[in-house]
Amino acid sequence: MDRLFVETRGELDIVNLTGELERRVARLPNGVLFVYLKSTTSGLFVNEDDPALLEDVKDMLSRLVQKNANYRHNSTWGDGNGHSHLRSLLLSNSLALPVEGGRLALGTWQNVFLIELDVRPRRRELVLSFMPEDETLGR
Repeated sequence: MDRLFVETRGELDIVNLTGELERRVARLPNGVLFVYLKSTTSGLFVNEDDPALLEDVKDMLSRLVQKNANYRHNSTWGDGNGHSHLRSLLLSNSLALPVEGGRLALGTWQNVFLIELDVRPRRRELVLSFMPEDETLGR
């Protein structure tokens, strides 16, 4: 297992992880890279690296789970991030990414992103694990 640490700038900051993940798998055989985000107030997603689309992602999350609604979590903990926890439910905290020939086997426009949903900058930890391809599969 390996760890990847990512510094975010705060709420709705989107970080493209693709390049760093590509560097990590460069010498690996075919198989699957598992990426697990140790967080309940951020998320992972795969999509196109288009600035307009990434702004649309932020707008969508803001519309679906409004920041200023009355959340019981905020009353209990006083940290003002109840909406952050709920937004994370719309995303994923883990991904399984195929690796072929030392590269992520992503589609033409696909990139891997982390989005910060908490109300302040954070240092996020991702756990990376690799499972090599079973060569007997399909025989």
